[in-house]
Amino acid sequence: MMICAQAARMLSRCSIVTIAATLALATSAFATIPYGSAGGPFPGFGPDVIAPNDVGGKEYSHDLDTDDTGALDPQQVIAWDGVGGVVDVADYTGTRPNWTAENDVDALANSGDYAYTQLKEDRAHLIFSFDDTYHTITAAGGVVVSTLPSAGPIALPIGMAGGAGELSYEEATGYGAAASTIGTWAKQAEINGMPLPDDVDAVEVWGPEPPLWDADKYSLDNDIFSGTSIWNASGSTYLPQSVIASAVISLLGPDIDPDLIDLDALMVHDVFGERERWDDGPDGPGDEIIFSIRQIPSAAYPSGFYATGSELFVLNASAPTEFLKHGGHVWDKTYALTSFNIGGDNERAILDINAIEAVGEFAVPEPASMILLAIGAGAMVLVRRKYQATRDAI
Repeated sequence: MMICAQAARMLSRCSIVTIAATLALATSAFATIPYGSAGGPFPGFGPDVIAPNDVGGKEYSHDLDTDDTGALDPQQVIAWDGVGGVVDVADYTGTRPNWTAENDVDALANSGDYAYTQLKEDRAHLIFSFDDTYHTITAAGGVVVSTLPSAGPIALPIGMAGGAGELSYEEATGYGAAASTIGTWAKQAEINGMPLPDDVDAVEVWGPEPPLWDADKYSLDNDIFSGTSIWNASGSTYLPQSVIASAVISLLGPDIDPDLIDLDALMVHDVFGERERWDDGPDGPGDEIIFSIRQIPSAAYPSGFYATGSELFVLNASAPTEFLKHGGHVWDKTYALTSFNIGGDNERAILDINAIEAVGEFAVPEPASMILLAIGAGAMVLVRRKYQATRDAI
């Protein structure tokens, strides 16, 4: 009888363990909304801003990096469909022979980012996100670390923007938009419906659909530790931190420890030589990037900042560094200080951009899809003609 009782208790415990394990698996399995599908992989350009779910191949990383269920997972990249569905794609862990530390990803790009040229021509719309931390310079000159809400709207001097867990946009002025026309492009629930992201810190769009991905350039937190600001997905260095620091110093000035300069937003236009190498152009401009860096407060500057973190730099392999011109203005320090200040009276609280991309008005299907659409349209014409011929015969 005692043996039977013990067996019963063991069975009961096994049942409890089984139920608990089942519930744990179920919780894990349903901790996220499954990825559906997104729009076309190529941008088409016009005055309106395309909806997120119409843009194909969207990827993001979180700060701190997580997988699609929200569990911490350094260097994991997530694909999102624009209506809340997500799935894990690239994971750069273990890809770098000379730097194995698990720093978090803080910038993503493709070697040939679509809409790069149109962005510089002010014909593509700029997509960006803010860091969830920024610095406030008080009236007394003190520095306070502040936290930005994950969800917007965030009231800025130039309009309403999204929160740290969302993506905002600035319209191109090439189609008649007023300068500095901004708004929220993708809300938290559109990027990841479960769990909601609290800080989107890198974004890449216009790639293939999962399980494929195309963020073949990325940056990690604290560039100075590895000495590399931009990595190739293969694990080699694309651009060292020293090159990025020199580019920033050429525009913002030398009164800073260059080790503090940390790239945290990126677009890439690699058009010469090998795609994993930074090349000069044969007869003019060479490979190029648009980037931003982490905010750097400094009492040595009247504004309280060496860098606001919302300057957008254009670095070319064969030309001097300059600030991006987009949205009817220059993305320099002066613009950031006036446009992204959410401080109160006699305070300066400047938001820090930590992710950038570009979109248009609509998406163009891939060639195979276009052929299928053409075949479908042709079939409809034939059916219509046959129907008309039948009616005429009657």
